[in-house]
Amino acid sequence: MTMVEEIYRRARRLPEDKAAEVLDFIAYLETTLHRRPAIPRKSPSLSEWLKPIHIDSWDDNIDLSREAMYGDDGR
Repeated sequence: MTMVEEIYRRARRLPEDKAAEVLDFIAYLETTLHRRPAIPRKSPSLSEWLKPIHIDSWDDNIDLSREAMYGDDGR
C-alpha cells in the first residue's frame, strides 16, 4: 500500500469536520512547498550594530583617577 492509499484509507474513516481539517492541512503543506527557504543572515558585529546611534569605542587605557578627570587632587 502506498502512502497516498494509506492517507486515503484513514481519511475515509474520519468524521466530515475532521476530514475538512485534513484537507486544510494538505492545502497548507502545498503552499509551503513553493516558498523559498530563508537565507540565514550574518549577525552584525557590535560596532556595526552601534553605528546608527554614533557610539564610538575608546582606548582601554583611560586614566579614571579624580585628578585626571577633574584636574585637581580632590580637596
